[in-house]
Amino acid sequence: MKRFDCTVTREDKYIIEFDENIINEEWMQEFRESMYGFTKLEEHAKHIAQLRARAGDGFMEGYGDPMKNGEPPWWSLNDYEKGINIRIVSEDEECEVEVEEIG
Repeated sequence: MKRFDCTVTREDKYIIEFDENIINEEWMQEFRESMYGFTKLEEHAKHIAQLRARAGDGFMEGYGDPMKNGEPPWWSLNDYEKGINIRIVSEDEECEVEVEEIG
């Protein structure tokens, strides 16, 4: 069996926006009770950015379907997270891949 060690490098950049009238302390407390112990919006922004980079569009566990570039998801009638918006600055479509055959 041939095996290859592959390192994929890409760079995505997002601006994560929160409507603090919706994503407030009450919302954060409910999130902590069922998901992660995040206490700052910065922690949520980091988590949402990595979820977007890994999975792309779609439902995000704990966040639902956030808006993208100020617009609701195309598949959502009115059931989306109005308090979170992901502004896509850039998403790498081309990835750099280093490959090395290993034992």
